Amino acid sequence: MNVLFIFSRHATDPRDSTLTKDLSDAFAASGANVYVMTMLEKRNNQPTKMSLENGYNVLRVKTGNYFNCRTRAEKVKTILTLPNCFVSTAKKYLEGVSIDLIITHTPFMSSRKIILPLKKYFNCPAQLILWDIFPQNAWDIGIIKNRMLFNFFKRAEIKMLQSYEQIWCMSDGNVSYLRKHYPQLSNIAINKLYNSAMIKPIPAIDRLTIRKRFGYTVDDIIAIFGGNMGVPQALENILTLASKAQSKLEHAKFLFVGKGTETPRLISLANAMGLDNVQFIEQLPREDYEYITAVADIGIVSLDARFTVPNFPSKTTDYFKLGLPILASLDACAAADYGNFLTDIAQAGRFALAGDSEELLERYFELYSDAGLRAKLGENGRDFYEQELDSFKAFQQIQNQFMKYQHD
Repeated sequence: MNVLFIFSRHATDPRDSTLTKDLSDAFAASGANVYVMTMLEKRNNQPTKMSLENGYNVLRVKTGNYFNCRTRAEKVKTILTLPNCFVSTAKKYLEGVSIDLIITHTPFMSSRKIILPLKKYFNCPAQLILWDIFPQNAWDIGIIKNRMLFNFFKRAEIKMLQSYEQIWCMSDGNVSYLRKHYPQLSNIAINKLYNSAMIKPIPAIDRLTIRKRFGYTVDDIIAIFGGNMGVPQALENILTLASKAQSKLEHAKFLFVGKGTETPRLISLANAMGLDNVQFIEQLPREDYEYITAVADIGIVSLDARFTVPNFPSKTTDYFKLGLPILASLDACAAADYGNFLTDIAQAGRFALAGDSEELLERYFELYSDAGLRAKLGENGRDFYEQELDSFKAFQQIQNQFMKYQHD
């Protein structure tokens, strides 16, 4: 099977582990002929190139800048020009290559202006990994406020989704939501596919040395949030938790690793609240991030209370991989889906409704005060990761669905 993955990012270091890279690695290790097409941003000052990386072909396409742009106009320009750039480059570098299946993900790499021309060119089906439900998620939290603009994006979203033979959702709630709210997709296969990763052992590290490096003691209970810090994460709710914990719990520490549009505001808010139990680290190499996460005690998930679409935070896999119990602040929709997964299916964490600071404090205190509970929930998460979140299992699911499509 010859598979073309279209990813927004693809690490150059073969040791790096990301959701998308682990999936393409699993395909290649399972015998598929893998091609990856990904962005090579203008800021890298390098031309488009295709090279053998980690045993398969990676086509890095020179595009405008998309991540961490200085202006919104720069990002929009990249989004508008990217489809034509990807399609023309694929036709040039993959001419004569027989592609059996295209796999991509949201957002924006899933554009029908990319997928439809490439499906036609390679005469093959395409599968979508649905990571977000846009524009509804942006409407929920006020990023889109104009109804006409929302309707425009909604029509584009439906056409985009109709471009695929298979849509993979991250949870049962995602699957149910699509089937209920998108009758236009009745003839398209919609199934669950957990975010997956290569199964690796928890790194053997010197916990005390790493804690000292980041300013923590052996007695501190570290709750870590890693990832994007934007409006959807509503991290002010976690700062409120830190404030309540600071006055009562001596060793309660909160660590935020990452950056986003809300980072400056969150830092200012933490300073205004006088939080000396909170630390922000803008960016860490992947290896260092895994080290500090591995010596933390609790993994934080946080979502805005206004969401009406199911969300399944991708950082769950990272926390499970490292054996961390999860504390989640969730909107009502996610609570019914992800919250149920967390407490009843994986049995790996606790959650409270976003905005209910007292309930969140109670759930936090359960974890803070009971090392045995933290260990048990962390072990459950690790077990679920090993049994259900293996990239090779994801490969098998995708391959089976592809074979089913071939026989229909």
